[in-house]
Amino acid sequence: MAPKMIRLLIAAAAAVVPVIVGAQQDIPYQSSPVATCCSALASQFPNATFARDGSTSSAYYREKTAFWSATAWLSPSCVFLPSSTNEVSTAVSLFNDNDCPFAIRGGGHSANRGAANIDNGILVSMRNIRDVAFSADNTSVTTGMGNTWSQLYAIIEPQGYMVVGGRFATVGTGLALGAGFSYFINDKGLAVDNVVGHRVVLANGTVVETSKQSYADLFWALKGGSNNFGVVTHITLETIPTTGIYGGRVTYPESQLASLQKLTYQYQVNTSVSNRDVHVLPTYVYDGASNTTFGFSPIVYTKPASALPPSLQPWLDIPHSNSTIKNRSYYDLSSELVAGFPDGLVQVHYTFTVYPSEAYLAYILAKFSKFCSSFAHIQGLAGLHTVMPIPPRAINKAGRTNPLGLDRAKPGKSLSVFYIGVQFDLESDIDKVFPAWGVFIRTLQAEAKLQNVLFPYIMLTYADGSQQVIASYGDKNVERLQTIQRKYDPTLVFQRLVTGGHKVPLYPFT
Repeated sequence: MAPKMIRLLIAAAAAVVPVIVGAQQDIPYQSSPVATCCSALASQFPNATFARDGSTSSAYYREKTAFWSATAWLSPSCVFLPSSTNEVSTAVSLFNDNDCPFAIRGGGHSANRGAANIDNGILVSMRNIRDVAFSADNTSVTTGMGNTWSQLYAIIEPQGYMVVGGRFATVGTGLALGAGFSYFINDKGLAVDNVVGHRVVLANGTVVETSKQSYADLFWALKGGSNNFGVVTHITLETIPTTGIYGGRVTYPESQLASLQKLTYQYQVNTSVSNRDVHVLPTYVYDGASNTTFGFSPIVYTKPASALPPSLQPWLDIPHSNSTIKNRSYYDLSSELVAGFPDGLVQVHYTFTVYPSEAYLAYILAKFSKFCSSFAHIQGLAGLHTVMPIPPRAINKAGRTNPLGLDRAKPGKSLSVFYIGVQFDLESDIDKVFPAWGVFIRTLQAEAKLQNVLFPYIMLTYADGSQQVIASYGDKNVERLQTIQRKYDPTLVFQRLVTGGHKVPLYPFT
């Protein structure tokens, strides 16, 4: 929309108090830039703009709480649900012209407060941008950023294709703007390295399409740059022909954790390096109700089969309490993996990267179980930690195509990304758990330094809000990202108005 039209829209909307939003009457907007923007959106898009209200059954409430974690529930002044890139462009131009703070939510799968939500600003929910289209030759597919991975898989897998995307059904496609583990990492690398294009709304409302040939610098920056450069409404991913997989979830009792830990180490340094068609997610879960830690590992062979290949058979040789391994679809497995993990709980998580070390694996498992058991009395407490390898093949690909800085790793060496998190029921317990959590995390990192295994990379998609993610990409890449940000967002709209998420450091410009 042209600036003149936006100004006319604002002038017309400013006289409307109270605003009728959709089918409900909202609490009257107060006089402020945010009120101006909410009123303008409501006038232009009355069925897609929802004002703050006191109901727990309204569209507003649904959107402000549509997050994996209750930790991310905030109170935006209004919620806007665009249905197209053009509508996003209109909104971003409006926000830019009026200095309206806003947040962008795709799948909402972050526990970080303010990462994709906002108090007293405007929440832009991408929920309705869910179109999916194959290229003419089916070598790529474009998806709207309102899709979760399972929603995308439900469309493309019946047509014989998959993409390098998330493993869990409810995770949003925004994963591919941060890094992205998948079932295919041993062969194809990270999700960001399999994106072949983005549709982006820049700070001034301009819409651009990135690729290796078009806006190549922005294309590179968005492979880990998250929400710092514009609103990505669509991504295009390379497709992978598929006829299904052989895999599932295997559960191990606490008595087998020592054996599982040894196998986890071997997977980091050997199996994931030499086998492209397999994937294991070694996971350790603490259950507060029983005060026990057990193993929980998705195990996948990325082809239909009648049995696991020899490289994965040791995972079934360990005595286990349950296995769901069978021939199935990726959609089916991604849905199974989120079963039993409800949304809406208080969550906190942290990540860091190390060189694989059997001694450090043993150390972190012991510390994890001890920390969690010290809070077994907290209602609903559960803990989870997992260790995910980035094999040399994926590191080499990343070094050529993205700003993550993985090319700083020792040649020929794998990296292991740790994810550690806890969840519980009541926000009133936050002050009891979170301070000790901070000490626990610092202790783990200090030990990694002492063992000389800590690597500086922090994976955005698993990071706590306090972590300096983009600074961890290395000075050279940070400077390049700063230059690209200044080129496409010279007034730093996505620093000033979109304050949530992990930001490009402003130094040395400020």
